[in-house]
Amino acid sequence: MLVYLDSSAIVKRYIEEKGSESVDSVYEVLEKEGAQRVAFSIWNMGEVFGAIDARRQRGEIDEKDMSEAIRLFVGETRKFVAMRRLTVLPIGGKVLQESRNLILKHHMYQADALQLATAREAEAALILTADRKLAECAKSEEIQVKDPERDYDTIVSILGKKP
Repeated sequence: MLVYLDSSAIVKRYIEEKGSESVDSVYEVLEKEGAQRVAFSIWNMGEVFGAIDARRQRGEIDEKDMSEAIRLFVGETRKFVAMRRLTVLPIGGKVLQESRNLILKHHMYQADALQLATAREAEAALILTADRKLAECAKSEEIQVKDPERDYDTIVSILGKKP
Protein backbone atom coordinates (compact mmCIF):
# COMPACT_ATOMS: atom_id res chain seq x y z
CA MET A 1 0.00 0.00 0.00
CA LEU A 2 1.23 3.47 -0.85
CA VAL A 3 0.60 6.19 1.74
CA TYR A 4 0.96 9.81 0.62
CA LEU A 5 2.10 12.26 3.30
CA ASP A 6 1.27 15.91 2.84
CA SER A 7 3.39 18.62 4.42
CA SER A 8 1.14 18.99 7.47
CA ALA A 9 1.71 15.31 8.23
CA ILE A 10 5.45 15.29 7.54
CA VAL A 11 6.09 18.22 9.89
CA LYS A 12 4.53 16.21 12.73
CA ARG A 13 7.44 13.77 12.46
CA TYR A 14 10.02 16.46 13.16
CA ILE A 15 8.17 18.93 15.40
CA GLU A 16 6.28 17.43 18.35
CA GLU A 17 2.63 18.42 18.06
CA LYS A 18 -0.85 16.94 17.97
CA GLY A 19 -0.80 14.01 15.54
CA SER A 20 2.94 13.31 15.80
CA GLU A 21 2.27 9.84 17.22
CA SER A 22 0.31 8.86 14.09
CA VAL A 23 3.07 9.95 11.71
CA ASP A 24 5.72 8.32 13.90
CA SER A 25 3.78 5.06 13.45
CA VAL A 26 4.07 5.39 9.68
CA TYR A 27 7.85 5.81 9.93
CA GLU A 28 8.12 2.87 12.37
CA VAL A 29 6.41 0.66 9.78
CA LEU A 30 8.88 1.86 7.13
CA GLU A 31 11.76 0.66 9.31
CA LYS A 32 10.50 -2.91 8.97
CA GLU A 33 10.32 -5.13 5.92
CA GLY A 34 6.86 -5.09 4.47
CA ALA A 35 4.55 -3.87 1.79
CA GLN A 36 4.01 -0.37 3.14
CA ARG A 37 5.47 2.46 1.11
CA VAL A 38 5.31 6.22 1.51
CA ALA A 39 5.47 9.01 -1.03
CA PHE A 40 5.49 12.75 -1.06
CA SER A 41 6.26 15.40 -3.62
CA ILE A 42 9.48 17.34 -4.02
CA TRP A 43 7.19 20.32 -3.33
CA ASN A 44 6.67 18.99 0.19
CA MET A 45 10.34 19.33 0.98
CA GLY A 46 10.25 23.10 0.52
CA GLU A 47 7.00 23.36 2.44
CA VAL A 48 8.42 21.35 5.33
CA PHE A 49 11.54 23.54 5.49
CA GLY A 50 9.28 26.60 5.47
CA ALA A 51 6.97 25.23 8.17
CA ILE A 52 9.90 24.38 10.44
CA ASP A 53 11.41 27.82 9.89
CA ALA A 54 8.03 29.44 10.64
CA ARG A 55 8.00 27.66 14.01
CA ARG A 56 11.41 29.15 14.73
CA GLN A 57 10.28 32.60 13.63
CA ARG A 58 7.31 32.38 16.02
CA GLY A 59 9.60 31.31 18.86
CA GLU A 60 8.04 27.84 19.18
CA ILE A 61 11.45 26.25 18.63
CA ASP A 62 14.97 27.65 18.79
CA GLU A 63 17.67 27.68 16.12
CA LYS A 64 19.20 24.44 17.41
CA ASP A 65 15.84 22.61 17.32
CA MET A 66 15.18 23.94 13.82
CA SER A 67 18.55 22.73 12.55
CA GLU A 68 18.04 19.33 14.17
CA ALA A 69 14.54 18.94 12.71
CA ILE A 70 15.80 19.76 9.22
CA ARG A 71 18.81 17.45 9.62
CA LEU A 72 16.53 14.58 10.70
CA PHE A 73 14.06 15.23 7.88
CA VAL A 74 16.76 15.23 5.20
CA GLY A 75 18.51 12.23 6.76
CA GLU A 76 15.37 10.10 7.03
CA THR A 77 14.27 11.09 3.55
CA ARG A 78 17.61 9.94 2.11
CA LYS A 79 17.58 6.76 4.18
CA PHE A 80 14.07 5.67 3.20
CA VAL A 81 14.60 6.58 -0.45
CA ALA A 82 17.74 4.39 -0.42
CA MET A 83 15.71 1.59 1.21
CA ARG A 84 13.08 2.02 -1.55
CA ARG A 85 10.37 2.61 1.02
CA LEU A 86 9.92 6.30 0.24
CA THR A 87 9.48 7.93 -3.14
CA VAL A 88 9.98 11.66 -3.56
CA LEU A 89 7.85 12.43 -6.57
CA PRO A 90 8.71 15.07 -9.18
CA ILE A 91 6.33 17.73 -10.40
CA GLY A 92 6.03 17.36 -14.13
CA GLY A 93 3.70 18.67 -16.78
CA LYS A 94 1.03 16.03 -16.17
CA VAL A 95 0.87 16.87 -12.45
CA LEU A 96 0.74 20.60 -13.20
CA GLN A 97 -2.11 20.07 -15.66
CA GLU A 98 -4.00 17.94 -13.14
CA SER A 99 -3.37 20.60 -10.47
CA ARG A 100 -4.97 23.22 -12.68
CA ASN A 101 -8.01 21.00 -13.17
CA LEU A 102 -8.29 20.39 -9.42
CA ILE A 103 -7.99 24.10 -8.63
CA LEU A 104 -10.85 24.92 -10.98
CA LYS A 105 -12.98 21.99 -9.84
CA HIS A 106 -12.50 22.37 -6.07
CA HIS A 107 -11.44 26.03 -5.75
CA MET A 108 -8.41 24.91 -3.80
CA TYR A 109 -5.00 26.39 -3.11
CA GLN A 110 -2.25 25.57 -5.64
CA ALA A 111 -0.04 23.76 -3.10
CA ASP A 112 -2.93 21.51 -2.07
CA ALA A 113 -3.79 20.85 -5.69
CA LEU A 114 -0.17 19.83 -6.36
CA GLN A 115 -0.30 17.43 -3.43
CA LEU A 116 -3.58 15.88 -4.54
CA ALA A 117 -2.47 15.61 -8.17
CA THR A 118 0.79 14.00 -7.10
CA ALA A 119 -1.01 11.53 -4.83
CA ARG A 120 -3.31 10.58 -7.69
CA GLU A 121 -0.40 10.22 -10.12
CA ALA A 122 1.33 7.90 -7.62
CA GLU A 123 -1.90 5.93 -7.14
CA ALA A 124 -1.77 6.45 -3.39
CA ALA A 125 -4.28 4.36 -1.46
CA LEU A 126 -4.28 6.75 1.49
CA ILE A 127 -3.42 10.40 2.12
CA LEU A 128 -2.44 11.52 5.59
CA THR A 129 -3.19 15.20 6.09
CA ALA A 130 -4.33 17.56 8.82
CA ASP A 131 -5.41 20.05 6.13
CA ARG A 132 -9.21 19.94 6.10
CA LYS A 133 -9.66 21.47 2.63
CA LEU A 134 -7.17 19.04 1.08
CA ALA A 135 -8.88 16.15 2.90
CA GLU A 136 -12.31 17.23 1.65
CA CYS A 137 -11.09 17.49 -1.94
CA ALA A 138 -9.24 14.15 -1.80
CA LYS A 139 -12.36 12.41 -0.48
CA SER A 140 -14.42 13.87 -3.31
CA GLU A 141 -11.79 12.39 -5.67
CA GLU A 142 -12.39 9.02 -3.97
CA ILE A 143 -9.05 8.80 -2.21
CA GLN A 144 -9.05 7.53 1.35
CA VAL A 145 -7.93 10.24 3.78
CA LYS A 146 -7.00 10.11 7.44
CA ASP A 147 -6.13 12.97 9.76
CA PRO A 148 -3.08 12.21 11.93
CA GLU A 149 -4.52 14.49 14.61
CA ARG A 150 -7.77 12.54 14.95
CA ASP A 151 -7.40 9.10 13.38
CA TYR A 152 -4.49 7.44 15.22
CA ASP A 153 -6.23 4.10 15.85
CA THR A 154 -7.46 3.84 12.27
CA ILE A 155 -4.06 4.76 10.85
CA VAL A 156 -2.20 2.14 12.86
CA SER A 157 -4.86 -0.42 11.99
CA ILE A 158 -4.49 0.32 8.27
CA LEU A 159 -0.72 0.02 8.62
CA GLY A 160 -1.08 -3.32 10.36
CA LYS A 161 0.24 -2.12 13.72
CA LYS A 162 -1.40 -2.61 17.06
CA PRO A 163 -2.39 0.69 18.75
